[in-house]
Amino acid sequence: MKDPVILVGGFPEMIELCESCGFRIAGLIDPRLAGEFRGVRVLGRDADYPNLGPEVKAIPLVITPDLPERRRSLVDYYSRWNVLFAQVVSPRAIISPSARLGRGTVIQAGVHISSNVILGDFVRINTQANLMHDSTVGDFSTVAPNALLLGRVTVGQRCYIGGQTTLLPDRRIGDRAVVGAGSVVTKDVPDGRTVWGNPALEKATD
Repeated sequence: MKDPVILVGGFPEMIELCESCGFRIAGLIDPRLAGEFRGVRVLGRDADYPNLGPEVKAIPLVITPDLPERRRSLVDYYSRWNVLFAQVVSPRAIISPSARLGRGTVIQAGVHISSNVILGDFVRINTQANLMHDSTVGDFSTVAPNALLLGRVTVGQRCYIGGQTTLLPDRRIGDRAVVGAGSVVTKDVPDGRTVWGNPALEKATD
């Protein structure tokens, strides 16, 4: 029998990913949806969760939004009820046996995770991203499609690494930093900065 999960956020790609991983989707929580969505029962909004029955609260959650701060706020909210969070890893991802994955991690199809890579809690790795040896990605960070992290890259917490980016070896991306799509990062990025371009240049996020 398939293990059930509840998705927080009704995104079609996440429904398909969970189904490809062999999960049974027992419901969705999303304020934009009602009734059924893609054949899955909509349980209501986030604020409705406390009123759901104990049998529902026993089912692990998958936190689906891509934005790190949104994902963090949802984890904080649902953690009040001591819920379990599911780890979702596509069967079409390649994961080194020496890699370590945190709780609540979501890894999509086509991803390559090389040797000694460490992913923190609630990290999101999108399709075709490539994380090379000894790299680290901190809690709640997102790596967008086709990003390339070369060896020994360190990505801090709550970062967003845009699609088609390249992070050169030994670079450090500070907490809450953003790397724009298509960038090449040749030097460290301080906390809370946005960079883009080739080579990537800094701009304060505030």
